[in-house]
Amino acid sequence: MADDMLINGLPPAAHLVLGLATTATPEEARAAYLEAVRRHPPDREPERFRELHTAMQAFCDPLPLAESAFRVPRLRSDLKAIIAAAAARPPRLPARVLLALGNVPQDGER
Repeated sequence: MADDMLINGLPPAAHLVLGLATTATPEEARAAYLEAVRRHPPDREPERFRELHTAMQAFCDPLPLAESAFRVPRLRSDLKAIIAAAAARPPRLPARVLLALGNVPQDGER
């Protein structure tokens, strides 16, 4: 859940891929993108170019920015509390699995 948290309205990977600070402007992102594309052209490094292009699209897409304006920011620093809460909740099984368990013969039954 923490991996999909947005930073400044964008996925953290968008900043990391382009080598930008979390406070980068779209202009800074464009300049970093163009420089990275010069170093990693699509004909020589298609996988790296695909990463760069996806990160740049994240900067250009207004939807994540608009959605982040209405989200309440969450703090990532309280990992111990998150781990304790997850440990206190047992994993849930789907209903079909629970119903299937009722159909399995118990020890000594046939």
